[in-house]
Amino acid sequence: MPQNMHLARCFLVPLAVLLAAPLLQAEEAVKAMAFYEEPLTLQAVPGKQRHLLVVLPQPAISSPVYALRGMVRHEDVEGDAYLQMNNDFGDRGVFFTKSLAPSGPLGKLTGSSEWRPFILPFFANQGDRATVESPVPREITLALHLPAAGSVSVRDIRLYQYAADEDPLAFPGDGIDEPGGERSFTMVFVFGLLVVLTLGLLIVRSRAGRSTQ
Repeated sequence: MPQNMHLARCFLVPLAVLLAAPLLQAEEAVKAMAFYEEPLTLQAVPGKQRHLLVVLPQPAISSPVYALRGMVRHEDVEGDAYLQMNNDFGDRGVFFTKSLAPSGPLGKLTGSSEWRPFILPFFANQGDRATVESPVPREITLALHLPAAGSVSVRDIRLYQYAADEDPLAFPGDGIDEPGGERSFTMVFVFGLLVVLTLGLLIVRSRAGRSTQ
């Protein structure tokens, strides 16, 4: 029996270390928190177009490709309102992403819409920023630009990072849930399968040992 327990440890300990180690994945939440888990609704204010929503100083980003994702809803918006992510790289300058596409997760906010996902991607490894060592933003901010009448609501805003050769818009989803759900399910399934196989091997060895006695 002690040999069997030693065998189980030989299988399970390395497996636990492997599963606990951080894995390179296509989409990874930089921070576990979500901004505005409860919806925030903003109304148009005369003389004020820009509404600051999120400030992320020194974001812990390790990839040149990242995005702010969340949910947005708008009602009776006149003109083209939009979300803007500013990326402050210090001496390198400030670069932005605006949600002004005709449709999709990068679409502008006009008229009325029920809750839908939005994605504001940024590629620090493209254009004049394509260097061997990609820059890291000093600060990331998110603002709503609401130039005319209407109201806009946001919720569940998170910062994600991606592999350097991936496009965040390829992961639009139908809502903003906890990231890596499919990966977590796969890890649990594999772990359970290996535990079952290990226990089966222990039983076989135990029975074989009894038959030789």
